[in-house]
Amino acid sequence: MLRRWLYHYELNNAIVRLVTLIVINWSISAFISSYYGADQPIWKWMTICFVLLVSNVLKILLASSPKYHRESSHEMPRINHKSTVVRILVLPLSIVIFCTMFASLYQVSTLRSRSIDLLEMRSQLPAAPKHPDLAEADVRVMVFVLSAWTPKSLEKRKTFRDTTLKLQPADNAKMSFFYRFILGEPPSEAVKAAMGPKIAKEREKYGDILILDSSDLYNDLSKKVYRTMVWADQYDFDYFIKTDDDIFVRWDTISKELQQLGRKTRYWRGLAYWNIPPIRSEDNKNAELEYPLPIFPPYTAGALYILSRDVIHLIAGAGGPRMFVRNEDQNLGIWLFAYNILPIHDRRIQQINACEEDMIAKHFGDFGDPNAIGGTMYDMIENLQKGRRMCHGFQTHVCGLCYPCHNKGNHWKEWNFDCDNKKGVTLLNPPSLTIVE
Repeated sequence: MLRRWLYHYELNNAIVRLVTLIVINWSISAFISSYYGADQPIWKWMTICFVLLVSNVLKILLASSPKYHRESSHEMPRINHKSTVVRILVLPLSIVIFCTMFASLYQVSTLRSRSIDLLEMRSQLPAAPKHPDLAEADVRVMVFVLSAWTPKSLEKRKTFRDTTLKLQPADNAKMSFFYRFILGEPPSEAVKAAMGPKIAKEREKYGDILILDSSDLYNDLSKKVYRTMVWADQYDFDYFIKTDDDIFVRWDTISKELQQLGRKTRYWRGLAYWNIPPIRSEDNKNAELEYPLPIFPPYTAGALYILSRDVIHLIAGAGGPRMFVRNEDQNLGIWLFAYNILPIHDRRIQQINACEEDMIAKHFGDFGDPNAIGGTMYDMIENLQKGRRMCHGFQTHVCGLCYPCHNKGNHWKEWNFDCDNKKGVTLLNPPSLTIVE
């Protein structure tokens, strides 16, 4: 058709026809796409083919006016429909091509519709009972705090209850919370004998410790988190929050934001990392020597992340074998990569020794210096209770990842980090990538 236009018409007239045809195709394709959905391209393809066919037929039958023709144009040669080549080769092959095309399009359409049906069936959450300790509300949140069978963790759990947990709002019609400290099986008989009676007394007093059938060793954190998700998946709730017993969490802020958010699906929020290669050095406690690929999929820091109920079911409800790597935060990215669920980056969650006034999760781990933080979780809760700034009295010279570093003592780029406001944290100068064979 384009060849015929260029043959019969001046160039500007041919361009006008071409632009008109493109506009018609775009308009009709947009309408068809809005009706059938963006995941059904076959209807758009057939629409474009039909428009081209009609345009070609109209051109041949109706466009007989010579005023737009070139003066030197001659009638195009016509096909001899009675010739042997046409009858034996062209026409049969054309019929075969058209039949094959329609059969292929039908098969593709059928497969796509079945895939969509299977995906919808897979995404449907099974009926689950409500946990008696999780009150009915518009938004119901299950909180799981990873802890351990150590004397230090015993103290951390006490501090967690006395400080950050006091910011958790009381259950009401809009929001309800449920929390448990997560422990695995005692790592040894000696630890069980030494800590067992103390933890049993703690469980009796508070009723907030959940011991799962999983290893409690540091190298098995991923398995411990997975068992937590499997346990949670048997109940009905809206959001799953994982944190650690040395994290000060602004439950008041998180509560307000989740109330405004309402119930969501495919939701994953945390301090996001992307294009991070595994650490291959055996001297590093976070070394990953079994993960074969050169980089990890996007993941969120283990200090705190929030997942919607359906995401938990995608992880815990899927049967079959699964990969476990040493770090549970990176393992979460591996589990969710196949579902094309990407994290929402939230810089207010920090694992380094930084204190920013709008943070919702601050790490109070052991930084090797008693004055490194400038205070305790008790000091931070006192600041909030007395109306002071959250970071009043704390060391604020360290710039949090992805925060502006004006008037700070450092910049996170000095630590070889870079930051994208949407994707999250990555390496400024990544090392050479390695593959484990």
